[in-house]
Amino acid sequence: MIRVILLWIFLALPAAAQSLPDWEYTSINDFAELLSNDDTRVLDQALIALNNDTGVEGTVVTLDTRASHGGTSGLEPFATRLFNYWGVGDKRKNDGFMMLILRDDREARIELGAGYPAAFDATAQDIMDDVMLPEFRDGDYSTGLRKGTLAVIEQIARPHAAGDVPPPPPPPPEPGWGKRNPLAIFGIVAAAILSLPVTIGGYMLWMRNRCPQCRKRGLVEISEPIKRDADGDGWKVSQHSVKRLCQKCGWSTMLTRSLSYTDRFAEDGTFLDRTRHRSYSSGSSRSSSSSSSGGFGGGSSSGGGASGRW
Repeated sequence: MIRVILLWIFLALPAAAQSLPDWEYTSINDFAELLSNDDTRVLDQALIALNNDTGVEGTVVTLDTRASHGGTSGLEPFATRLFNYWGVGDKRKNDGFMMLILRDDREARIELGAGYPAAFDATAQDIMDDVMLPEFRDGDYSTGLRKGTLAVIEQIARPHAAGDVPPPPPPPPEPGWGKRNPLAIFGIVAAAILSLPVTIGGYMLWMRNRCPQCRKRGLVEISEPIKRDADGDGWKVSQHSVKRLCQKCGWSTMLTRSLSYTDRFAEDGTFLDRTRHRSYSSGSSRSSSSSSSGGFGGGSSSGGGASGRW
């Protein structure tokens, strides 16, 4: 009996050591050190702007391998478990998302909160297949994460926050339309009429993400801080220049977006402080897990999203 207990303890020790990682920042946790400094800054600012504008929490996570964190049951269960362990997103809306890449496993996951309709899974898979995986196959993890995260923000997070839903896929054609029961035909027509608002909303989302030049989907948004001289030494940022770019044909347009805060930096780029504008309530920002006031909103995922391997 004692031998059995000792054996059970011995086997349990490795599992205890393979615990899920704790987050350090609510926006980016680059544990595998895959992101360049420029891409880290772009994504950090984009995720903070998303949260300020919509209240949606998004986070980027890079790890070497999931096995070192107890992820032996597969990519999808591991991503869902990590998402729920951190509590990404609002606990009432469950509208958070997680961008996860496992370098040595050659796997990636877009994990969506439980509040996203299943229709967004197809959008996530398109982003994974068309935007992220080509970069990952070339070994450019930083670019793939940047492009993929910005695409999720513009094609999933912001549209969902605005109440838009992708159009449902068309039903497969069935033969013998003329031989249908009249009551069945009436039911189909009624269902089509009732679903019209959702279809229109999805069409508007489709049009907003289509390039006005080549008419293809895949517009991404790249945000860059506008630096202005601060009082004394250093500089400050209260606006971003936003570039909307079509990755298919190269069409682009620029606009300026005002932030809900002003960040102040030293001349060497060291962050000094943040002042929120009075017209905005205090929201979450990139904060360390050691902070008593920072943290995720307690959201959860039911396993929706998209996976990729290369």
